[in-house]
Amino acid sequence: MTDVSLTPWRDDHLPVLIAANTPEMTVHLGGPETDDEVRARHAKYLRLTAAGEAWMFAIEREGTAIGGIGFWPSDLGGAPVYEAGWHVLPPWQGRGYAGAGLRALVEMAPTIAAPRSLIVAFPSIENDASNGVCRAAGFTALDERDSEYRGVRLHVRVWTRHFREPLTAAPSAP
Repeated sequence: MTDVSLTPWRDDHLPVLIAANTPEMTVHLGGPETDDEVRARHAKYLRLTAAGEAWMFAIEREGTAIGGIGFWPSDLGGAPVYEAGWHVLPPWQGRGYAGAGLRALVEMAPTIAAPRSLIVAFPSIENDASNGVCRAAGFTALDERDSEYRGVRLHVRVWTRHFREPLTAAPSAP
């Protein structure tokens, strides 16, 4: 298994968000944000994490922040769930770090947040890498739907995972 650690989001993690704000990294999210929007999102991560309203982390490999991951309260069909999102910077992509981070997040979430039975993710159906991360972390593909993210309409795949399922649960296709 690929070793990563999740470190609570700190002020010095802003460069990770800046490095991830490229056309290549945001192609499935509607494109890059302005510098002010990135700084506002960073401030939001810090504020929500401090308030216990969301849980944002840097994905670290040998002490180096290589991406970000987090979860926050959401709903799916009216049911309370947690939603997860992540990114790994290009030099570290394709090595299993995002999947390791998501598995660690799924393990950690029930120990730090109010109980909810389900965690969900909504990657674009065109984002093969993020859909693969969901599959590798034991999520099950539920359906596809249109969704809005940062004012952009996206067609996403809905992935779900029950916290009580062992991390070795058989992943589902697509």
